[in-house]
Amino acid sequence: MAVKGDDYTTVGMNTRKGHKNMIVWQSIDQLDTLVQKIVKKIPKCEFKMRSQINNASDSIGANFVEGYYSAFLPEYLRFLSYSRRSLGELQERVRRLLRKDYKDYIDEK
Repeated sequence: MAVKGDDYTTVGMNTRKGHKNMIVWQSIDQLDTLVQKIVKKIPKCEFKMRSQINNASDSIGANFVEGYYSAFLPEYLRFLSYSRRSLGELQERVRRLLRKDYKDYIDEK
């Protein structure tokens, strides 16, 4: 794979920016930006919760991108499944954050 700036050339793919053209990846990126804003507002004493939320958010995008560049459809689908599982984990962590009465950290813009 040759990489030059934001231009990606992969064997068998003549795409500019590759995965970044995918609407789903753009949504994942927007979600991660929102999650990072929320994580910064969570009290530092909740370091484990902060870490788990951050890791789940990172995994959503990382698994999508890894699957996107896989050479086989079954592998791509497997990584999409991992990405979806990470999204489920993120949803659960945010639900627990709300249950701990930290909703102000999520509601603020």
